Amino acid sequence: MKKKIVIASVLKPIDDVRAYWKLSQSIAKTNKYEVNIIGNTSKKAIRHENIMFHSHDLFRTNWIKRIIVREEILWKILKIKPDILIITTPELLNAALISRMLTGCRIIYDVQENYYINATRINPNPAKILYGFIIRLKELIAQPFIAEYWLAEACYERQLDFAQGKNIIIENKAFTHTLKKSKTDQINVLFSGTISRYGGVEKAIDFYKEILKIRPHSAMNIIGQIHDLKLKAKLESESKRLPSLYLNISLNPIPYNEILAAIENANLGIIGYEPNRVNEEKIPTKLYEYSRYKLPYLVQADTHWSQIGKRLGGAIPVDFDDINVNEISEILKNPSNLFPKSYPIEATWESESLKVSTSLNNLSR
Repeated sequence: MKKKIVIASVLKPIDDVRAYWKLSQSIAKTNKYEVNIIGNTSKKAIRHENIMFHSHDLFRTNWIKRIIVREEILWKILKIKPDILIITTPELLNAALISRMLTGCRIIYDVQENYYINATRINPNPAKILYGFIIRLKELIAQPFIAEYWLAEACYERQLDFAQGKNIIIENKAFTHTLKKSKTDQINVLFSGTISRYGGVEKAIDFYKEILKIRPHSAMNIIGQIHDLKLKAKLESESKRLPSLYLNISLNPIPYNEILAAIENANLGIIGYEPNRVNEEKIPTKLYEYSRYKLPYLVQADTHWSQIGKRLGGAIPVDFDDINVNEISEILKNPSNLFPKSYPIEATWESESLKVSTSLNNLSR
C-alpha cells in the first residue's frame, strides 16, 4: 500500500510552481506515494493521474477567511491521514502539530521565506515587527516536532538556527520543460516573477523606453503576481501610453505555463534587484529559468547574481543607472556567446529532485 503524502498551503494555488510542478510531480514519478495537494483554487482546471487536489477559495486580504481556512485545511489533513505532511507556510504550523499528535505523521517544513527577516527589514513598522516575532516564536516552539526542513535558499541554512542539524537545501531551480525559442529581429523584453518596486520593474520600463528609441518595433511583457495596488495602477497607466508594453499581472499567482510561454517568446529578460539585507544572499528563481532556457538577461553588475549568471550562462551585467542600450543591442545579435556549450544542470530542478526522493525514503522507513 502506498504511503500518503500531503503538501499543504493556505494562499498558494494547487498548481503552485514549487508544490505542484516541482515537488509533487517529482514525488509522483517514483510511484511510491499517494500525493495530495491542499491549496488555494487555481485559475484553470488541473488534473494529474497520480496527484489528488483539495482546493479552497481564498482571497489574500480576507483575513477572517484566512484564519477559518486553516481549520478547513486541518480537517482535510485529518481525513486523508498522511504518513508525511509537508507544510509550505508558518500559518499551518499549528495544524501540523495537531495532525502530528492525532495521526502520528512526520512533518516536513518547506521553508520558502525567512519570514522574520521579511517582516522586520522590509518597510518595518510595529505591527510587522510583532508579526515577525510571533512567527519566529511559533517556529521555535514547533522545532522539536519537525522531522526535516526543506530550505528553498542556501542562505537559510545560516540564517535559521532552529533548522540546523535536520535540514536539506532544495532550491527553486528551473523546471525542465521543452521550449521552442522564437526567432525575431525585434527585441522582446520580459520582466517576470513577483512584480514590485523592490524587484526593479520601474527600472526595467525605463530601460525599455530607451530601447524603443533605437529599436522602435520592440515589445515588453510584464507577467507575474503583484500585491502593490498603487504600483499596479501605475503599470496599467504606463501600458496605455506604451501600446507595445503588455501586462499579465494579477493579485493572484499567474499559472506557470503562462510564464513559460512568456520566456519562450522573449529574447531579453531583466532581473532588476539591487542588493539589500533581505535579498543579497538569495537567488531569484527566474535567474535559473533564464539561464536554463537560454534567455539572455540584464542583471546588476558586481553582485553574486551576476557571478552566478555568468557561470550558468545568459547574464549581461549592467549598471541600471547607466545602461548603454546600443551595446545591449549589439550583444543580442549573437546571444549564443553568452551561454556555455554544456547543458546547465546546475540551473535545473533535475539537480534538486533526487534530494526530495532521498528525504522521503529516509522519513518513510
